[in-house]
Amino acid sequence: MNILSVLTTDHRNVDALFTEFSHTSPDDVENLGRLRDLILKQLAIHAEIEEQTLYPALRDEAKDDVLEALEEHHAVKAVLAELERMPPTAERFRAKMTVVIENVRHHVEEEEGPDGLFDVARKTLKPTQMDEMGERAEQLRKAGPTRPHPFAPDTPPFNVLVGVPIAVLDRVVTKARQVVERTILRKAG
Repeated sequence: MNILSVLTTDHRNVDALFTEFSHTSPDDVENLGRLRDLILKQLAIHAEIEEQTLYPALRDEAKDDVLEALEEHHAVKAVLAELERMPPTAERFRAKMTVVIENVRHHVEEEEGPDGLFDVARKTLKPTQMDEMGERAEQLRKAGPTRPHPFAPDTPPFNVLVGVPIAVLDRVVTKARQVVERTILRKAG
């Protein structure tokens, strides 16, 4: 599968989670927390894939668009990092997630739209390059970070060097957080 197919599939999958989140009752805190965690994970991995594959390949051809995309990633990661520490019962929880949803949908429209980064990729990258990036994307999906890191490097070579230790730490932190939250929910219920 080429990188554009991988990224488009990611876009549709996370949008389905956004829709589910929007239709979830504010009282269903367990489901809201679950959806938040899935959204965090999918967006963290997706951003890592774009930042390690597509963006570096298009930087010379579309520098301003790549830099804007990196800033959009940074802004979303910052809000996601706040959401990660926020219980679904917090007054601003839904408002923060709404900001994430709006920003990500805008970002997707820019990438997939006419003259967006996907069009630049189709015009400048060879099919074999896009296939290789697609393979790299699947490797990153299995071993990439699962939490937002707004202050981690987002360009090569430092994002590649820091990515592996962050991903390992993420998996430990995520598992520990899930155990603590389940324990708290059981005691509250």
